[in-house]
Amino acid sequence: MFYCGCNNSEEYDFRGKVPESRLVLYAYAETDSLLYAEISKSRTYTDNTEMDSTWNVRGQVYMNDKYAGELKPAGHNRYSSDVRPKAGDKITIKVTCSGLEEAVGSTMVCNSFPEIQLDTFSKMNALQLRVQIKDGGETENYYRLVVENERFYHGIRWKEGQVKIDSSTTYSYDVDLSGEELLSHEMITTIFGKEINVNPYQVFTNESFRGKERIIHASVSHPYAYERETWVITGDGDTIRYVEKESYRLRVKVLRIDKPLFDYLYSLGIFEQQSTMYKEPIKVYSNVQGGLGVVGSCFTREVIMDFRAKSEK
Repeated sequence: MFYCGCNNSEEYDFRGKVPESRLVLYAYAETDSLLYAEISKSRTYTDNTEMDSTWNVRGQVYMNDKYAGELKPAGHNRYSSDVRPKAGDKITIKVTCSGLEEAVGSTMVCNSFPEIQLDTFSKMNALQLRVQIKDGGETENYYRLVVENERFYHGIRWKEGQVKIDSSTTYSYDVDLSGEELLSHEMITTIFGKEINVNPYQVFTNESFRGKERIIHASVSHPYAYERETWVITGDGDTIRYVEKESYRLRVKVLRIDKPLFDYLYSLGIFEQQSTMYKEPIKVYSNVQGGLGVVGSCFTREVIMDFRAKSEK
């Protein structure tokens, strides 16, 4: 086998302006819920430092253009407020920080929408979902579909000897939407022939069903819940018998989101899902003046299904 290649390098005298670091603000508001935000700073070629307590970050919350309180630290770069907005309230967040320009973002808190309904059936090793939503129809509305799975395990874990524990983990499902016209059209083919989903955050509008009901079809891997008697032999040769259990909780959510959050998630999805071998310049949407990020709102409807452990006897 014979390989051939070439290499060429050139030096350029860059005389453009190096972008300055800016505040990055992510926040969302939901009716009757505490307000949360994440504040950081962008990195540049000349400034790759992270924020710490010495930056003197201050976040102010305004509701309907009136001062409503401060953002309080709640962990690494995370902040919360005691403000609990109502539907239709205008929320504005102003963030100041030593050495950086002030960042300001605003949103209107989303109105509610009717409860969702969920039907399921099994097909092969997949769980088929039929999610029914009803649109209010008064305006152009924006939505997001989220499917999460929470795993509960009870048994013996080996960590510095034998330990019996309960544990649970929550993660987002890899949802198959290939049969859903509302979202499957977001699949595109790259110049290399690879299909990618440019809408990984599964956002959509009510353009095709304004004021009507709509059923979204999706499928996920079927949760496998079980309960069985088993045993394990320790390093000392002793036999320990115990009951091992594994169960799941499926959460299907439909979020009504505002346009800023829709535009942000949609543009972010396009940016993230492009082939790593070929990327066009993509500008991720932001409604934060003087900084980057998004201040949005949502209203969540959720249906929970429990897959309880069953004996394998």
